[in-house]
Amino acid sequence: MLQMRKLIVAIILIMSSHCVMSQQTTELGIQVAGATYWGDIENAGFSKSITPVFGILGRWNFNKRLAARGQLFTGNLKAEGFFSDANIGQSGIRVVPEEYQKDPLFAYNFSRSFQSVEALFEFNFRNYKLGSTKKEAFTPFVEVGLGGFFSRALRSGSYILNPFETTIGSGLYAPYLDANLNKTNNFDVLTVTIPVGAGIKFNLSKRLGGIVEVIVRKTFSDNIDNLDDPKRFIIDPTNPAVINGTYQYPDKVSKMQLNNNDWYATFAVSLCYQLWSSKGNCAIYDKIKK
Repeated sequence: MLQMRKLIVAIILIMSSHCVMSQQTTELGIQVAGATYWGDIENAGFSKSITPVFGILGRWNFNKRLAARGQLFTGNLKAEGFFSDANIGQSGIRVVPEEYQKDPLFAYNFSRSFQSVEALFEFNFRNYKLGSTKKEAFTPFVEVGLGGFFSRALRSGSYILNPFETTIGSGLYAPYLDANLNKTNNFDVLTVTIPVGAGIKFNLSKRLGGIVEVIVRKTFSDNIDNLDDPKRFIIDPTNPAVINGTYQYPDKVSKMQLNNNDWYATFAVSLCYQLWSSKGNCAIYDKIKK
């Protein structure tokens, strides 16, 4: 009997130590955001490139300072600008089948739809609990995590032309094609991302909370803008007929360079609903008290 009491006391102590650290709340939310991109396109107008993003999120609050969050969202990315010193063709401007005039203004644009999944850890600078008292009703926070990004090419936007005219003096160029006969705007993108962000959480009611945040994401792809390893497309000033001496795709080493990857960011507003919460520090302890 004594051993049984010791066992019960031990279990209660273990539960208590766990409960002191646990806020034990779960939230589900929806997200509306604006996204923007920056990468290899020059003079991209960021204000004109803002696109809509929509998503859902789930959050598990470990305690009043730490939380884990998962989110799924979908949206679009686009930009318009220039990519100087390259042979650029434009979708829909075709003189004869697969022969195009190059754009003398070097205008460049792309548009992509995408889907993303992310796991984030959040740190609150103040004690915060959804639906709690005014003292814990809001907090600034920071977040960091890991994500995945997928985009299927829309086969639209600008693309790169071969460096040589199809017929000398014609002013027409064939599109640059890879080994699979794809133009440079025909490639899908699948990449890992590292999201880093900051924002504010605040309570709206006993069950509802809001989030306003900015998240910047580093991607490990250089082809979101259809300009994978763009330096290979720049005209060699010593011989304008040859672009960088080659149109070969870069080897694996050059693909791993991190100084030329594309980035994107979102400014998001989210509405969260508390699905479950303990009345005190721990749901199991609350149940025992009853």
